[in-house]
Amino acid sequence: MSVQKAVDLIGTGDTIQDAVTEALDRARLSLEGITSFEVQRVSGTVDGSATAYRVELRVWFTLLERMHG
Repeated sequence: MSVQKAVDLIGTGDTIQDAVTEALDRARLSLEGITSFEVQRVSGTVDGSATAYRVELRVWFTLLERMHG
């Protein structure tokens, strides 16, 4: 039996895909067992001809089982 936990993350990038990838890549540095994610919100900013995207993600991962003895 496994237990899942979810955390909310924010990623930014030049495209929506870049923003999602940035958030997931950073999550992989500290979380093991990531199983899925859901984009909760997409927003962005425009500065002249430059556009930056911001995504809010919910990421699920499986908690590691540790034996207590």
